[in-house]
Amino acid sequence: MGFRTTIPMNVSLTRADAAHLLRRAGWGGRSAEIDRVVADGVEATVARLLDPATAPVLVEPKAIPGFVPYEHTAAVGWFLRTCATSTAPAIERLTWFWHGHFATSVDKVDMVDLLVRQLATLRRLSLGRFDDLLLAMANDAAMNIWLDLGESVVGRPNENFARELLELFSMGAGNGYTQRDVVEAARAFTGHGLALDRTYHRPIGSRLFPTRHDYGTKTFLGQTGNLDGADIIATVVERPECHRFLAERFWLRYAGTAPRPEVIDTLAAAFAERLQVRDLLTALLTHPRFYDEEVRTGLVTQPFEVVVRVVRGFDLSMFDLTQVSYAELEQAEERGEEEPYRPGRLYPGEPIEWLATMGQMPMLPPNVAGWPHNGPWLDSNRSAGRLLVGTMIGHRLIEDDGDGSVGQALLDSGRAGARALTADLMERFGRVAWTEETEAAIGAALGDGGPAGVAAAVAVAFTSPEVTLA
Repeated sequence: MGFRTTIPMNVSLTRADAAHLLRRAGWGGRSAEIDRVVADGVEATVARLLDPATAPVLVEPKAIPGFVPYEHTAAVGWFLRTCATSTAPAIERLTWFWHGHFATSVDKVDMVDLLVRQLATLRRLSLGRFDDLLLAMANDAAMNIWLDLGESVVGRPNENFARELLELFSMGAGNGYTQRDVVEAARAFTGHGLALDRTYHRPIGSRLFPTRHDYGTKTFLGQTGNLDGADIIATVVERPECHRFLAERFWLRYAGTAPRPEVIDTLAAAFAERLQVRDLLTALLTHPRFYDEEVRTGLVTQPFEVVVRVVRGFDLSMFDLTQVSYAELEQAEERGEEEPYRPGRLYPGEPIEWLATMGQMPMLPPNVAGWPHNGPWLDSNRSAGRLLVGTMIGHRLIEDDGDGSVGQALLDSGRAGARALTADLMERFGRVAWTEETEAAIGAALGDGGPAGVAAAVAVAFTSPEVTLA
């Protein structure tokens, strides 16, 4: 019998609870979706959100003919649109979590298509058994390059992948293993070189080269034998340190606060039963502590998350880079063609500029540990970046009213007054209420209700505590 969690909520699920769940599990929801969550309840909602059958088929970006399939900008635009338009936002949000967990950078990997394939693997295996996901990453071409696994051969094992497997991916730094375990794990993973496409001689994965592998006896976490990489992973995922580490990592990235030991006990037990990520995330999203007030304001929204929320909440259309390549868009721009640049559609470079200004770019994590958590996103430089992006978004929305949709709707709300505009913005950012201070700030920015005031009000909402700490 599979794991099943029951949430002992002391009170009925409120609209604020529902909005909180939608923002953290995915990218937020509007009034109709919030009302549906209230009606369905937590268990049914979480089961629906984490149903892999709801996820659309993932199609890679349209490739540029020739040696280089596509550039980093195209891949980021593709990923952003995928997250913003998906019918399974919780699965896309989980893919984003795994991208930070197995942080891999195009700076070293160099081949963007390998990062896209890694994201596709993370998405496909996101809810399943953790050992399957670890094994897939051990055989992933981008990860192989990123952590020098292809350089690890018998007699000269490279410890990079083995160390990060234990320290960052599965158990936590120094948590239940020794340096000797790292060395023995590195020996077990020797011989994993890159598998190449025969036509273009580009990496498509990794494979074991027998002459490079160490077949000697190894002892890892008390297990002795002719261990290989799969044996190392099978041993790791059965350890209680792994169960608690992953529970703590999920709580940190989804709840934001320092986890309470009793909460981690519950999550780790749910995960240990079947090693299914879906069980762990279900236990987290249905835990009463997840709806505490300290959790509601305990997580700083990362730039990528808030940009996805803006694209979704403001109904912004993005070019489908599975149908048209970024190179084709650039060529059309060089020819001076107005189409396909019509009002209401974001050119991929626009949201990418927003991300760059706020200091976060998919496929370019700052280091192997991924992006920072909470505090660093509120330092003076990044806060200034958020304010600048809020202003950019406000002006972009108001100027882009040629198709009579987003900008016009906001202008109509602004002309109707501060109350109407605050309600409109609240709906688009997935909130059920603003604080009095935020409402007053939005009203003050709106002024006489003209276009400049509406743009300023959008910027105020974008940088408000309710959106920043969401």
